[in-house]
Amino acid sequence: MTQFFPEHIYLEQEAADLPLARQVIERCPGVPVEVVASAKELIAGLQQQREDAVRGKNKLLLCCNRGRFLDACPGTQIYRCCGYAVLTPGAGCPLDCTYCVLQAYLNNPLITLYANQQDMLGELEAAPELVSGAIRRIGTGEFMDSMALEHLTDFASFVLPFFRSRPGLILELKTKTVLVEPLLKLDHGGSYIISWSLNTAAIVAAEEHGATGLAERIAAAKQVIACGYRVAFHFDPMIYHDGWEQGYRAVVEMLAENIPPESIAWVSIGALRFMPQLKGIAQRRFPGTRIYTGEFLPGFDGKMRYLQDIRLEMFKKMAGWFQDLLPGVFAYFCMENELSWNRSFGYFPPTNAALKELLDRRVKL
Repeated sequence: MTQFFPEHIYLEQEAADLPLARQVIERCPGVPVEVVASAKELIAGLQQQREDAVRGKNKLLLCCNRGRFLDACPGTQIYRCCGYAVLTPGAGCPLDCTYCVLQAYLNNPLITLYANQQDMLGELEAAPELVSGAIRRIGTGEFMDSMALEHLTDFASFVLPFFRSRPGLILELKTKTVLVEPLLKLDHGGSYIISWSLNTAAIVAAEEHGATGLAERIAAAKQVIACGYRVAFHFDPMIYHDGWEQGYRAVVEMLAENIPPESIAWVSIGALRFMPQLKGIAQRRFPGTRIYTGEFLPGFDGKMRYLQDIRLEMFKKMAGWFQDLLPGVFAYFCMENELSWNRSFGYFPPTNAALKELLDRRVKL
């Protein structure tokens, strides 16, 4: 896949002299830069002009984050949640998946990078949860693809000294790209886990616009493994579609043929779920998508979910393939109920803390 370069850069005045802002602008030669007094006012104006997500994905905003950089994963207490923490160096993604929650979640149409990185580092160094070891797993892939802008930001190398100084802490970099070259030269010391979101070849082709193909993602995983990284994979969302059974089994078979089980830190599994308002937004943006036409019911968290029988059918198959083809690999559910756990894995973590402990043990093996 080609690297992302914006057509236009908005630069918040307060961020103009910060190192990251200067670096990104230098790496985007010829791209017009417009200085704005306030990112907040800019975003509000674009919303009034009905700046749509497609045009916003061609533009980059460099600004200061005035909120928190580190927070708990926006999960729920109703379903089992793994105690993951989210680090947010920016928001928005140049990829354009039809199921992406950011279409309904973010009110900012622009791909955004927070230039005040020293403030982020100061927050990490002072965070009591990190000092005490209460948080052991952090990821940057909640509001953006972790690697899609790395060629502009050098984020992985910038934050590495912090993670190397805390051996009980892991940063997970989650991506749908193959843009891993910046990682290959890092003396990472086991501080990073590199993970890929995976889906069937049919879903990748039809619904993950701008992302790389399935075989290319697995080849990239082999590259980072050769450099001493551990990897993870996320089958989330699993999507019920014609040929789903053959398609997902084929993906697990590809992993079994190419990825050593001992290199896999974890695998997460979850079915398509979405806020009710996402359906209309996605169908307007992607008239050809068919993934929202199935039977869905609101779950206990208010998100639309497949019927329980459909989820169980997919989950039991997936769990069985991993047990048969990649025995010993730790797989878990993201945001699922007791019945799904018991029917698929034969057990149910009694609390969120219990699931968190299972995953925390995987941090340093």
